[in-house]
Amino acid sequence: MCIKHLALLNPLIFLILILFITGSFQARGQASSVEKLSAAVQLPRFQNCNSRYIDAAPNDIRITATGDLVFSEFENINRSAFTDFMPFLKQADLVLGNLEGAITEYNQPRKPYVPGKSYSFRFPPSTANLLKQANFHVISIANNHVHDFGPIGFSDTQRYLSQVGIETTGLKSSYIIRTVKGKRIAVISLAYYPVFNNVLEIDEAANLVKEVRAKSDIVVLYYQMGAEGDSAIKISADNEIFLGENRGNPRQFAKAMVNAGAHALIGHGPHVLRAAECIDGTPILHSIGNFIGAGGLNARQFASVSVLPEILFDSNAKFKALRLIPATFTLNKFPIHDSSDKAIHLINFLNQHAQKTFSDIQPIYFQGDQTKIESFEHWLNQNLTNQIKSK
Repeated sequence: MCIKHLALLNPLIFLILILFITGSFQARGQASSVEKLSAAVQLPRFQNCNSRYIDAAPNDIRITATGDLVFSEFENINRSAFTDFMPFLKQADLVLGNLEGAITEYNQPRKPYVPGKSYSFRFPPSTANLLKQANFHVISIANNHVHDFGPIGFSDTQRYLSQVGIETTGLKSSYIIRTVKGKRIAVISLAYYPVFNNVLEIDEAANLVKEVRAKSDIVVLYYQMGAEGDSAIKISADNEIFLGENRGNPRQFAKAMVNAGAHALIGHGPHVLRAAECIDGTPILHSIGNFIGAGGLNARQFASVSVLPEILFDSNAKFKALRLIPATFTLNKFPIHDSSDKAIHLINFLNQHAQKTFSDIQPIYFQGDQTKIESFEHWLNQNLTNQIKSK
């Protein structure tokens, strides 16, 4: 009997059959999404501090972290926030995120809206589940927007995340230790305000690293530091001042933390990418850019590219290698894989500049598609020209 005759004889059975077939195709498509992505995307290889290629092993510990997360206030928009990067997040053993705002239904911001200077970011309660589904384990609350909706918003944020099993950290003297594949991994989050572990208080931060290292096998620092915007893509040798605030000295801080015993440093906050280096075998990512900007972050010019770092430690808890997955953004400012490798080429360009500025730097030069260099240089020069014009 053909489908046409079945529809005429028993419309109900016909409808059930169609729903069954449609559902089967949808399920099959979801199950194969990881395989399709792996086949379609040319992923960078892992590299060590000498930029040598290293293969990942099954027993390696894989840590990843995102740049700043600013979701939309609208739940239906946020549902597709991590779609393109879900496979990378899911395969990580530890995922860190910096939440720039409050998860709350309280709607009274603590500060006024001033274009270009003052913004308040608020996200729906469903954001906590969204982060859980994307395999986030630790959320940093050490930043300049977590108090946007005052004590109520701050408390709500921690409560909603705790309810889904996500840990928060960043307040003064706080840290988190999680056991992953038999190794104790500590996460210390910092920013440039006194209420948090403070990047400006270098001696105090170093003492905290020493204390935590005695209790753990791997110490990861995840911190907000530096000036913001296109003019801040190059790391400075001095304290960086933005909107009248001292936002720290990136290399002075990094050197002190490595000397204190940190095993990896991941910076964010400038909203753009910055140089990457190794200090005594320890990887330093000075800024990994934004990751979710739907709630109001800029995604133009240099802020239009980002990376998702994946850092490998071996079974003895020794740093092994890292790679950067390049990203750009959708119209909703959600990350998608960027086959142009602009982010990789930009970091390599910034590394070259850093070498001219700092005689003691050991930059990490990452693998990028060399056939895209000419296109990158055109994009770079265009954005540098726009930067000069805007001054």
